[in-house]
Amino acid sequence: MPIPFIIGGIALAAAGTGIKKGLDAKEKQDKAKKIVKRAKKRFNKTKELLEREQENLNERLTEYGKFKIDVFNVVIRDFLFLMKECANNTSSEAEIRKYLTKDEIVELEEITKETLEISSSIAQGIASGAVTAFGVYGTVGALASASTGTAIASLSGAAATNATLAWLGGGALSAGGLGMAGGTAVLGGLVAGPAIAIAGFMMDSKAEENLTEAREFESEVDIQVETMKKSISEFKIVQEAVDESQYVIEKFIERYQLVKENLLLEQEETYQSLINKYKKAKKNKTLFLKIFSKKPVKPPLCQLKNNFPMLLQIISSLKEILQSQIIEDDNINKKFIQIIEKAKIEIGD
Repeated sequence: MPIPFIIGGIALAAAGTGIKKGLDAKEKQDKAKKIVKRAKKRFNKTKELLEREQENLNERLTEYGKFKIDVFNVVIRDFLFLMKECANNTSSEAEIRKYLTKDEIVELEEITKETLEISSSIAQGIASGAVTAFGVYGTVGALASASTGTAIASLSGAAATNATLAWLGGGALSAGGLGMAGGTAVLGGLVAGPAIAIAGFMMDSKAEENLTEAREFESEVDIQVETMKKSISEFKIVQEAVDESQYVIEKFIERYQLVKENLLLEQEETYQSLINKYKKAKKNKTLFLKIFSKKPVKPPLCQLKNNFPMLLQIISSLKEILQSQIIEDDNINKKFIQIIEKAKIEIGD
């Protein structure tokens, strides 16, 4: 009878279909695994690069923060010391006010007190958070708190730098912020990826589902990789801005030192001129009494008209750069760029 043969043929066809589906399922399964493996490799490679660039930026911001602290502790402090000589000198008041207001001088004094305190903390191995933050901002007292609610100035180590970078992007992700261009999101850890079963016989429908999940995972990784690449580019832009800022500040410091040397020479020349007049007048008692009531002393630097205004201009420009915020709303601050461009014209660069 033909029926058994028909049944047997159907059974063989069904077995062949089953084998084909099994082979198709394995092929899809292997493809899904390769997609996930490739995506994870690309993700991890970019993540390592991002972490390296973030570490470089943290180190650079810390170096720049220390540099700015030294500028306040040495150059600005030196200038403030000179200004004490002019405290009761009304003749130089008008000239000083052309460049710096009373409030601005008081502000410089307060920041210098802060930087001296930070230097003391650095010597004790603390306040690294304050140093890093000072690299981005002009003052420590005006800083916001980290996403944990802890003042950035009191943090140290990796917690300080991560909190600072997260704050730059509007706060940590857990607090509703975005981190720096989303960089903190991907640094939190590698996404697990789809759970693809590999043991035993895989039905074709499940293999198709796994392949779809693998492709979705790859698409998600692509988005995160692009986000990381954007962060890497932004980190480099910030580093370039810091380098340019430090270069300009160093040029102003060179000018400050040169002008101060000229100022001291001018002071000495003015003093020697007064001494010579004093000696000549002393020979003529009548003339002596008219011109001198006592022996001349060195005039305060602020009374010297040739170089002191130049010194004031340098400090005014330095103050503007030192207190300028480099990053604002996750981008290079436009005002900072304008200040640097103006400063470069001043130094003839």
